[in-house]
Amino acid sequence: MDGNRTPTPVRSPCVKVCLMDPTTELCYGCRRTQEERDWWVAYTDEQQRDVLRRCEQRRGVLAAGQGELAASMGIVESRRKG
Repeated sequence: MDGNRTPTPVRSPCVKVCLMDPTTELCYGCRRTQEERDWWVAYTDEQQRDVLRRCEQRRGVLAAGQGELAASMGIVESRRKG
């Protein structure tokens, strides 16, 4: 593997349906919380992947109509270089 490759950035889960559900406090489109949407660019790649896992879990819970929604990743100290 070439050590000079730039890592592929984590893609945002945004699907351009940016409306918040007042009941779940999640975006209808991506299932992120408002804080997760606001802080997406400050999260590290690993934190972004964690948010994606939380979104997937939330989709499953909402589709099944039962279960506990994953907590918000919330506000974090940015670990991004730059």
